[in-house]
Amino acid sequence: MILVLFSNTFLQAQQKNLGVGINLTGYERFWDEKTIDYKSVITDIDMLYREGIRDIRLPIAFEYQFKSNSKKRFLKDLKKIVKHIKKKNMNLIICYFDSSLDKDSNYTNVDIIKSNWKSISKKLKKYSKYIYYELVNEPNLYPVQWDAMVHEVVSEIRKEDQDTKILIGATNYNSIYELSRKTPFLYKNIVYIFHFYEPFIFTHQGADWVGNQTKTVNIPYPYNAAKMPSMDLKTSGTPGEINYKDYKDMANKTALGHKIDIVANWAKQHQVELWCTEFGCINSIDPEYRRQYFKDVIGVFKDRNIKCYLWEYKGNFGVYKSDVFFN
Repeated sequence: MILVLFSNTFLQAQQKNLGVGINLTGYERFWDEKTIDYKSVITDIDMLYREGIRDIRLPIAFEYQFKSNSKKRFLKDLKKIVKHIKKKNMNLIICYFDSSLDKDSNYTNVDIIKSNWKSISKKLKKYSKYIYYELVNEPNLYPVQWDAMVHEVVSEIRKEDQDTKILIGATNYNSIYELSRKTPFLYKNIVYIFHFYEPFIFTHQGADWVGNQTKTVNIPYPYNAAKMPSMDLKTSGTPGEINYKDYKDMANKTALGHKIDIVANWAKQHQVELWCTEFGCINSIDPEYRRQYFKDVIGVFKDRNIKCYLWEYKGNFGVYKSDVFFN
């Protein structure tokens, strides 16, 4: 079956949708100084619902929202979104974005994060059947720092809410490698998560915020020697040069499966639940290459029973009003 997102063909396949979730982005970008508009979020949820999507991830820069919109007002609007999710019998990941959480900060804002999660969990605990709490997006602390923080924040949430599942990733930006080295936490109702954007020179080709390692564009997927462009000279000496040389071995479904098995085997060994809350590729890529990439990645996730969320609905990785296919 082919699932065509946001086209008339897709409407014929709604009842057979693959269960792929989608990120509704925009409110994690605190630098845009954009306060949450619950009506706009609900409109997008309704549009995705009509297309057969039932799982949503909502990344939010909570500290910015609390300061700019007042905590009371923001929590009221967030509850309206969650109530709408319940009405639609959908599922919502509420994801805490905090760009200041890194090794150099020594996680000095842990008390703020604890306080915010306490407020969120107190407000939403009655909706535990429909929501999940993603503790912090892509933590970049030292592992020992992150483990300490997890214990503090989870304990704070559980004072208010014992039932809602908590999603926890590993350091180094939700790395599969870091997660595969972890000992699972001794908590109930936990889901372990990772992000997957490999091969990186394909998924982020031309992304100007990454730097010179992704300067090479028009890279095909799967690998095709006849269509492979020359490496951009600016990429020389960066990790992108190594990735370019290795691309012929990395850009196929088998290689993607081997990468994901690093963490899938870990989850199987420890008997824990595992999701991918972000995967995707920039939308400047040729639609045919994107379509095949999504087909292969989603196929790998399905084969391993890993729930997955596409990054993103709207934005520079978006699939809004496109003919991107999923198999």
